[in-house]
Amino acid sequence: MASYLILTPPGAAADDERARFIADGFSWTAFFFPALWLIAKRAWLLGISVAVLQILLILVSTLPGGLIAALILQLALSLVVSLEGPLFIARKLAAEDWTLRSIVPARNIETAEEIYFSNTTATAQHQCATSLQSIEWPKSGRPEKAAGLGLFESYGER
Repeated sequence: MASYLILTPPGAAADDERARFIADGFSWTAFFFPALWLIAKRAWLLGISVAVLQILLILVSTLPGGLIAALILQLALSLVVSLEGPLFIARKLAAEDWTLRSIVPARNIETAEEIYFSNTTATAQHQCATSLQSIEWPKSGRPEKAAGLGLFESYGER
């Protein structure tokens, strides 16, 4: 079971259809084709640098005694991209002001979408039902029988 990071574009609502679901887990495509996978995910600079590194590893493998070292380094590069690539894509989107809305554990992306969108519509309906104007507040500014967190009631006091 994978965890899916749900990110929405800048300024978009939580139930926006443009939300991106990024599986936080191992990617076989990224393992076998790391540079192409990064370029397909629009991580241009990292994809090009991984491609250059792969070409250099191919050149190292032609040197005497360099085959084993090149294979080990290629395996390590593939593992890093396949394990950390999805999180790099999420960090890149967060740097572009995308909002991390939720992390949903699910078997596949369809299930993750169903869980997320059912929760966001239920939350939106609940927020509409209890708006702040509909609550009657006493003149003291706080509800009379409200529970305090911790040992002391700190309703705005310092």
